[in-house]
Amino acid sequence: MEIKDRLKRLEKLLQKIRKGPVFVEGKKDREALEALGVKNILTISGNLRLSCRKLKNAERVFVLTDLDRRGDELAVKARDELEALSVKADLETRKLLAHTLRIRFFEEAERAYKELIEEGEKNG
Repeated sequence: MEIKDRLKRLEKLLQKIRKGPVFVEGKKDREALEALGVKNILTISGNLRLSCRKLKNAERVFVLTDLDRRGDELAVKARDELEALSVKADLETRKLLAHTLRIRFFEEAERAYKELIEEGEKNG
């Protein structure tokens, strides 16, 4: 995928994510996404069920856990908890965002974003 296409896709994904509550694994993930303008971020660390209950009135929650075994397991558990509360859990955006930024861990999102912007500026 060309840099221009990745930048366009990234901006669309970020606009979408900025609209909803977002679940991440930890503090570093939250800080990296906040640097990209994402607000309303909750960390899953601690009691997952309690975190999900805080979002029981949300229509949809973006689950942005890392793309590793632990992150996959947390994403599925979060989806199950949220759906039990009739809240849609969006796990697909997690994969699209990670693929577009070429990362596996969301704590790398800010660095990857800056590198992509620099690359885009170099290549016009």
